Amino acid sequence: MASTINLLSEKHLLCSLCERIFNRPVTTPCGHSFCKTCLRKYWSHSGGERCPLCKRTFAARPHISINRILADVIENYKKTQTAVKQRSSQKTEEKLEKTNEEVEQLIQERLSKVENLKTSLKLLQASCHQEIQESHRVFSTLLSFVEQSHQSVLATVEEKQRQAERRVDKLVRELDREILDLKGNISETKDQQSDQLKRWGSQHSLGPAEMRDWSRVTLEIDPCVGTVRGAVLDLMDKVLVQANQLSKLELKRLQKYSADVTLNHQTAHAHLILSEDKKQVRHGDKKQDVPESPKRFDRVANVLGKESFSTGRHYWEVEVRDKMEWDLGVVRHSVNRKGKFTVCPANGFWTLSLRNGNQYTANTSPPTPLALSCKPKRVAIFVDYEEGRVSFLCVDTGVHIHTFTDTFKDTLHPFFSPGHPHRGKNAAPLTVITNFCSI
Repeated sequence: MASTINLLSEKHLLCSLCERIFNRPVTTPCGHSFCKTCLRKYWSHSGGERCPLCKRTFAARPHISINRILADVIENYKKTQTAVKQRSSQKTEEKLEKTNEEVEQLIQERLSKVENLKTSLKLLQASCHQEIQESHRVFSTLLSFVEQSHQSVLATVEEKQRQAERRVDKLVRELDREILDLKGNISETKDQQSDQLKRWGSQHSLGPAEMRDWSRVTLEIDPCVGTVRGAVLDLMDKVLVQANQLSKLELKRLQKYSADVTLNHQTAHAHLILSEDKKQVRHGDKKQDVPESPKRFDRVANVLGKESFSTGRHYWEVEVRDKMEWDLGVVRHSVNRKGKFTVCPANGFWTLSLRNGNQYTANTSPPTPLALSCKPKRVAIFVDYEEGRVSFLCVDTGVHIHTFTDTFKDTLHPFFSPGHPHRGKNAAPLTVITNFCSI
């Protein structure tokens, strides 16, 4: 019965006169049902006994009694609807309760984020304060160096000027004395000159033959050439020392952005051999049997890191040991991997290269030669995506090697090339380091 009732639509249980669910339903001889009260009112107002729906006229007002079957159906329908509404209300309450729990969780998550942001802001403020203090110290030192160098240049130039003035004064006095002697000779007669010569001889006076050869006496009019330049070079050496000290401190701070980089075998050139843990790559000097893939480099022995970067800061180190050739850096995900291409930022490459064991180059356009005081055995790469920076540092000494600045729009991948083996001279692998040891 209940299942049959569930199939009924409410419109089948509506009185056509009041358009509400039947109340004490009655059925006319023609088979149409109405509320008992509604039907009586209709007959009273219409002045005749006929069906309100089909308009059939009855000879006499029919005896109408409650249709018990229809009344039971309506009663069961109402109970069913009440139960449905109760279940719906319960579900609504449960859903609302669940929604409230979810909302509360969202609120807690956001409150937690507020606290995290406030904590991060305090740490940022402390870091900025420390950076300001450090900048005061460093630039005070540099300004002191500049002032000392300036004073040293002034002292050197002034001393050279005083030395030249003393020398010229001495030479002028000597010249004045000789001029007086020579003028005395010209004013006397030959006899007097003879007597004078005898007298000069007795007084050991200088004769013309004994006078200085002034044609060889000169005065350098530009004695300070190179003095300022030399002081600037000395100053640059001091600045470089400060920069290297800052690089060492920077390297330690960058290590907190360490990324666990692994090599992607699907991108590796067929001559490259990767270790099982995907942390090492070397040139096998023999083509491997690998499946063709649009991701794979087919002309140059390169391989990319599996990790991709499209935001944030990332740091990793690569052990290069005593290799005589390698390439390291980052590239765009969409970089050309087939055929011949030029390695430069415009083509999506931000890389550093070593050739012939001692020729380091930043692959800009045109390439930038780099003069390194020592050969790195381990190179650190740092990417700041938002700032558009790719930096290279020597882990052994902490010295900054080079930084690219650009605007990144595509996903970036770590880039590696171990170089050709060169008959075993460059056979050592490149190794991506996971556990870092601070210098």
